[in-house]
Amino acid sequence: MKKSFILFLTLAMIVGLMAGCGTSASKESPAASTTPESTATPTPAPSASPIPENTVTGDPSAKDAFVIWGWNTDFENIQKVLDATYPDLAKRIVFVNAGGTDYYQDKIDEILQKPDDPLYPDMMLLEVDYVKKYVNSDYLTDISDLGITSADTSNMYNYNIQLGTDAGGKTRALFWQATPGSLQVRADLAKKYLGTDDPAQLQDKYFSSWDKITAAAKTVSEASGGKAKLLSGYSDTIRIFLNSARKVGWYDKNDTIQVDDLMLNYMDLAKTLYTDNTTYNTTQWGTDWAAQKDGDGVSTEAAVAYCGCPWYTYWCLTDTWKNNTILVQGPAQFYWGGTGIAATTGCSDKDMATKLMKAITCDKDFMIKINAQNGDYVNNKAAIQYLLDNKLGNSDKMYNGQSLIEFYSKSADKIDASTVTDVDQKTQSLFQTQVDAYAAGTKDKDAAIADFKASVHDLYSFLKVS
Repeated sequence: MKKSFILFLTLAMIVGLMAGCGTSASKESPAASTTPESTATPTPAPSASPIPENTVTGDPSAKDAFVIWGWNTDFENIQKVLDATYPDLAKRIVFVNAGGTDYYQDKIDEILQKPDDPLYPDMMLLEVDYVKKYVNSDYLTDISDLGITSADTSNMYNYNIQLGTDAGGKTRALFWQATPGSLQVRADLAKKYLGTDDPAQLQDKYFSSWDKITAAAKTVSEASGGKAKLLSGYSDTIRIFLNSARKVGWYDKNDTIQVDDLMLNYMDLAKTLYTDNTTYNTTQWGTDWAAQKDGDGVSTEAAVAYCGCPWYTYWCLTDTWKNNTILVQGPAQFYWGGTGIAATTGCSDKDMATKLMKAITCDKDFMIKINAQNGDYVNNKAAIQYLLDNKLGNSDKMYNGQSLIEFYSKSADKIDASTVTDVDQKTQSLFQTQVDAYAAGTKDKDAAIADFKASVHDLYSFLKVS
């Protein structure tokens, strides 16, 4: 159980990936909520800026202090609902904001070794891309030990249960947000360069397969003289390949590194888009990538579509997309981001942990209030049905009456997270590095795959190269 966790502790100075989560401290660099983790774009160079100090809200010296750790302001929205619904619980919470997803794991790993520290976490938030690292450790409590039953979790989407469950079948983290994926299309540019702003036509003619996406990328680039591209960069598509469609994880039961055939297809797609010059080859969350959300596609560069999910719509799309956003599914069901919450085994008050976890992740009425507070597509099918029945929860970004809640309700229950492992975050970054080399022509595919496996072994010595 401790194998992977101990290994991670030896990597404390490696900077984590940008989050693809539910919400974040910055609209252009989400830390995954709940979001807002993890992208599989190349790992950025470590910043020269100092690691931020933790921001602590509440009084950790109070006798009944209950400490919760996170990395951004996302939990503050949950606290607002708690303040209104369970004020006696809310006033005890001491929230530690670690100042960003890049620093969170290092800080939380350090404090977990100090059970006598006043800021030792009673509960902690966990992004999707590294949640398995912690649920497969000995640091989190099985929810059954908190009295949370399968009846309590019956309305949750199954893929979130998979993400919060360890290799032995014990569920240790639960989620308040579901994050089904989509491609988010700018209606004005779609009409101009693809000839339609009808969601069904866009999906069927331009986004339902990779061949159609490749052809549409050529159409947009040629029609605009390169001032508009279908996608800003080929790496925008990696989540569609990674999250739900893969058949195997990054290593097998014998700890041998493996690459799913779909990831080989992703390499070929990246190569084609790069060679055809039909994207701007930007890096997700980069300055150019972000600026292209607001280009006009005539005098300034613009991207027609971005990979997204519910939190992406309300956190990352700019005012240019207001009443101008069309959701299409693309070639596959997938998810992106999400934040779990878990009680530590050293939790000082497991009764309070139970009450908080039940309210935040299991209670239909509480989750309806979360949606009203911050727009989350919540991880509760009964709450989603209530929003649908009452025509609530839509985003003002949607074009021509399209319903965000209705759109995602058709796909969220079909997502599979069974291939997720405890090494995904950094492994995906290493893979993207090799994809970039292959796309640019500095390596052939075999060399890129061999170098990928070698780099994974170097990082995780228990994993073997076949």
